[in-house]
Amino acid sequence: MLNKPPKTLQQLLARGTLAELSQRSNKAEHLSALWQQAISKELAAASRCIGLRDGVLSVAVASAAWATRLKLTEKNILKNFKKTPEIQVKSIDIRVDPSLFKQ
Repeated sequence: MLNKPPKTLQQLLARGTLAELSQRSNKAEHLSALWQQAISKELAAASRCIGLRDGVLSVAVASAAWATRLKLTEKNILKNFKKTPEIQVKSIDIRVDPSLFKQ
């Protein structure tokens, strides 16, 4: 028989592996929201922020044409990210991955 009552979801998320996964998920959502704010609506529809590592923001785009457009606006995007001190983006790694955008 159990001597302790079962833990609540909040207690489980407060520490351990679930807490780490929850924290990573929150960071990814925040980064994605910042990406959406830093770019045009058209580019947002054709791109996905994959992650940030060592100041390199990895982004997937739907086609080579979108990769070119993103490359042409990269300086402006980096300027937008400089306005956000909690995230340091030095460069953007652009990957073409149409499979992310198939419906």
